[in-house]
Amino acid sequence: MASDVAALKKRREAARPNYDAHKPMLDDALDYVLIHRRSTRDTGKGEERQNRVYDLTAPMAIMRGAGRLHQDLVPPGFYKLEPGPVLALALKGDPNREQALRLQLENVTSITATLFETGEWDTAFHEMALDLMAGTGAMLILPGDDEKPVRFCAVAIDEVILEGGPYGDVTGIFWTRTWTVRSLREAYPKGKFGLKFKELEKTSPEKPMDCHVYTIWEPKKRRWVMAVQADCDDNVVAEAESRTCPWITPRYYRVPGEVYGRGPITQALPAIRTVNTAQRLALQAAAIVLSGIYTAVDDGVFNPAQAPVAPGAFWKVARNGGVMGPTIQRLQDPRIDLSQIIVKELQVTIQGALLDATLPPDGAAVRSATEILERVKRMSSDYTGAFGRLVSEIVVPVVRRVTEIAYSRQLIPDNISIDQLLVRVRVVSPLAQARQVREVEAITQGLQLLAAIDPRLMLRLVQIDPAMIDVLRALGFPERNLTTAEQRAEQDQQDAQAAQMAQMMAAAPAAKDAAQAVSTAAQIGV
Repeated sequence: MASDVAALKKRREAARPNYDAHKPMLDDALDYVLIHRRSTRDTGKGEERQNRVYDLTAPMAIMRGAGRLHQDLVPPGFYKLEPGPVLALALKGDPNREQALRLQLENVTSITATLFETGEWDTAFHEMALDLMAGTGAMLILPGDDEKPVRFCAVAIDEVILEGGPYGDVTGIFWTRTWTVRSLREAYPKGKFGLKFKELEKTSPEKPMDCHVYTIWEPKKRRWVMAVQADCDDNVVAEAESRTCPWITPRYYRVPGEVYGRGPITQALPAIRTVNTAQRLALQAAAIVLSGIYTAVDDGVFNPAQAPVAPGAFWKVARNGGVMGPTIQRLQDPRIDLSQIIVKELQVTIQGALLDATLPPDGAAVRSATEILERVKRMSSDYTGAFGRLVSEIVVPVVRRVTEIAYSRQLIPDNISIDQLLVRVRVVSPLAQARQVREVEAITQGLQLLAAIDPRLMLRLVQIDPAMIDVLRALGFPERNLTTAEQRAEQDQQDAQAAQMAQMMAAAPAAKDAAQAVSTAAQIGV
């Protein structure tokens, strides 16, 4: 059943005040930092975007910060599917079934993980991460073709209007993009286009046109509905339903009551504006130093408009000295060293705020190994406040979406429902591993303490095999490389047989010596 375009438009306009309230802050981020992320819908192509930027610290730092977020959160093999806490608790008494299920989910993980290796995911995530550093990112994930089964498309956040849900989530995404008539027909070859569109297709196929994409959550259907509408007609061109949302719209931080997020850029904007102003004033001061500012006596002789600034030029003046002073005199040049000191301090602050924690260059002052180690350890805690939101709004939704697309294309046999209770997504990226190391420290430190007190006490109180398996799983160790309970029991039996055989072999020489001694005593008549 086709969606009601009029109702969708009203819903989009009702959500627009959220966008309008957030737009001034977003404009500052696009003007000073994300200078290449503003949409061309309103500005046009080939626009000069560096005219307001006098310092490149923030634009360069944000590229490194977005790249670091990609490496820390979603590198290749950044997740694995495993039984959730409810299912793991139910299977706790049957380790064989639990391990079989884990191995099955690991096979599904290996198949779906290949869909992220086309290169499009890395590009789209980095572009989305740039917007996310300003507060909110947007990526559209759609089924593809045989060459690329999944298509990842990063969307500029100033093209998207978000509708907030009752629990702080997003229940509506409204995207407006400018396409040509021809490209819109190519994107939806089986679309139901209206009469006006068909007329434009014949007369002006290259004419730009707004295309509206409405994506909303239907509570009654428990499905996401995505409808496409061309601006010239009021009918739905194409419509699709899915169990998972075609969009991921992560927010870095979120102020209560706001739909859009706020990120490191918004926190660093005061320093970014100050550095830009200081650099602009420094350039103006340098221009004054080079060309100078002059005062002239209004004596009717010297005319600045007729005084060319050029080598070998002669100016007509009333006097060059005397009691009344010269007609023209240069003002004192401004000092710019103080502004440079302020700029250097703020540049370090901006780099830290935008997660540009690069190590010092080779030509810089020598840093100790302890200092570098502490800086690397600090990197793992930079996302502490946003880690949970990044996982719940990026990793889990994108894995759910890709898994559904993989099932629809018959790449996996079962349509797995990832609800984080029965089946969950475990993040195994470097950022998550740093957190997992802290969790397994309790197990390893406990074992070390018991071993130091009395090794027999450790063997009495702790089940070593299950404890070590939990540690390996927490660290993301592949399930296929773990032995089963039967294999471990068989190995224990082989070890027991080998120990028994070793005892028998050790006892054989002693028995032989004793028998020889008895025989010798009998021969001598003892």
